[in-house]
Amino acid sequence: MDKLTHLLDKTLMPISNKLSNNKYLAALQDGLMFSMPILIVGSVCIIIGDFPLPIFQETMTSLLGDIWSQWCWDIMVPATTGLVSLLSIIGIANSLALKNKVEPLSAVGISVSAYFILLAQMEDGGFAVSNFEAQGLFTAMITALIATSIYSYTVHKNWIIKMPESVPSFVSRSFNALIPAAVVLPIFLIIRLVVSLTPYDTVTNFIIQVLQMPLASITTSLVGTLFASFLNSFIWFFGIHGSSVVDSFMDPIWYATRAENLAIYQTAVTAARPYIVTMDFINFFVFLTGSGITLPLTIIMAYKCKSKRIKQIGKLSILPGLFNVNEPVIFGMPIVLNPMMLVPFVLAPTCSVLIAYLSMYAGLVPYPTGVTIPWTTPAPISGWLMCNDWRGGVLQVVVLIVSGLIYYPFIKSLDKKYILEESNEV
Repeated sequence: MDKLTHLLDKTLMPISNKLSNNKYLAALQDGLMFSMPILIVGSVCIIIGDFPLPIFQETMTSLLGDIWSQWCWDIMVPATTGLVSLLSIIGIANSLALKNKVEPLSAVGISVSAYFILLAQMEDGGFAVSNFEAQGLFTAMITALIATSIYSYTVHKNWIIKMPESVPSFVSRSFNALIPAAVVLPIFLIIRLVVSLTPYDTVTNFIIQVLQMPLASITTSLVGTLFASFLNSFIWFFGIHGSSVVDSFMDPIWYATRAENLAIYQTAVTAARPYIVTMDFINFFVFLTGSGITLPLTIIMAYKCKSKRIKQIGKLSILPGLFNVNEPVIFGMPIVLNPMMLVPFVLAPTCSVLIAYLSMYAGLVPYPTGVTIPWTTPAPISGWLMCNDWRGGVLQVVVLIVSGLIYYPFIKSLDKKYILEESNEV
């Protein structure tokens, strides 16, 4: 074990650090998180507006009339979840600009302008609302990264108009961005014109068909999800924050598939949604009660084990685990570098993915709606809200029971060992 740990420290840790410190991946994560408060507000509106109790819907319609069918989908959703692409541009450009030590407001303005250059206009003028929804998310992310990178390069090369010190700072900043904007925006115009000559016609179509769809089909497949689950638990076992490593390169895909499902859900609640694996599927089945699905383990520790050490850690870890925080048990027991716990720590989320994915694929449980559920929402509420169906919550309960059965023989074996150690200490 020591040799394996040393080997991983030399090979895996540098890779983990590079991924975690990569400014582009970090900017994507920060930028997507920027839109989270607004998306959650929009999602709460959807949950209320489409609450799956007919008597509730009938009562609200009788009390409020037509406004009940309009306030959510016609007013709140377009102003919240319907702006996910635009909000992502702002967040990503701002984050990357700060990391590059350049003016973030200028980066945001240039990136938004570059995005609009890429958009195809409708026949009667203006832009389709769908460009600001899930359809444009990948284009928005790539645009913000490229535009801000070019802007940062021009600023660091000192391609700017310097104003006298007597000029107010807000005026000086505006002129500083003039030459960079004159460099960035024509580049995006050329990109649009070149792509318009291809069969894809628009940049969004090109990105969706060439990049987004192939990436999503691979990373959201059963095999891809199982690999992400295994990698997360395996890295965590060696004391490296596996969730941060996996999220750094998978989050953009999972956020995009969540947004795509929501776009379909917005058109018709009962319409078939394209993806099983979304950000919420990961949060509430791969990371259910924390990496390794450890809530059942903590309950067994607290009420079925006899070792004082195990019982105490179990009791302290139950409450955080209910809200999907499980560092107390990971480091307190510990699970980290504990050979006895490696197998169940990897196997529990693997079985969770298999059970949840196959249940949804078989039609036993609806696919995730794409509604954003805060990751601290406890099961089975999170499963119910995620699928807009009580069966999502039941599926979480099944997963938790199976995970408990997986952990039971391992923790009981460890319990015997700790009891013996404690008796020798007396």
